[in-house]
Amino acid sequence: MIPLPDISLVAVLGFAGLLVAAAISDTRFLIIPNRYCLAIALLYPAHILSTGSDVDWIGAIIIGGVLLVLGFLLHVRKIIGGGDAKLVAAVALWAGTELFVDFLILTGIAGGAMALVLWFRHRLSQATSPGLFFLAPADPHFAKRPMPYAVAIATGGLYVAFTLTGLV
Repeated sequence: MIPLPDISLVAVLGFAGLLVAAAISDTRFLIIPNRYCLAIALLYPAHILSTGSDVDWIGAIIIGGVLLVLGFLLHVRKIIGGGDAKLVAAVALWAGTELFVDFLILTGIAGGAMALVLWFRHRLSQATSPGLFFLAPADPHFAKRPMPYAVAIATGGLYVAFTLTGLV
């Protein structure tokens, strides 16, 4: 008899792998393919149906739906990218009511850290020498440049995945 893999674990590992793929795609091309967000959302029912514990899936769907609507509104106002809006809503399903606040906090911290790294890298590229880092002329359009926020979302999402597997 061949032992069957734990379907819940396979779903969580698939979720984690898709997060990494989305982050890589966003870093390289500033695009999060719809198929990644859709696959993350579609893996969620496999997880909740195969897990041995009670899952507040109704609360998770409400949170994911609210974030999708808010993300769409922010995207229409050109505050965030459409892929970011869909990805954060899909990951919120997995975070559910129990891990949602932790997910948001870690995503925000990762996003802030990434913004600082991008800013330092930009300032270094503008300086004629590292000693003139703070004296380099600032690019007034730097803040308007797109940022691959899927990296931050994936950081929060990986925390959710690791927590669901019991690694955190």
